[in-house]
Amino acid sequence: MPIYEYRCMKCGHAFEMLMRMKDPKPACPSCGSGEAEKLMSCAAIRPEGVPRGSGGFTPPSCGGGGCKM
Repeated sequence: MPIYEYRCMKCGHAFEMLMRMKDPKPACPSCGSGEAEKLMSCAAIRPEGVPRGSGGFTPPSCGGGGCKM
């Protein structure tokens, strides 16, 4: 199951949820509101030469909470 990033439209809390595409929108874990928007996530692509699972790579301009375009 993929991990999706959301931001609550009511309180602004950003969170991640492990869920299937057909699952209904999650409630905000902070305030309980059902007004969450799905964020665009950055792809985690490992460059050549960086070992898998090394944690030695962070995509540019990413850091959680969706891509900053």
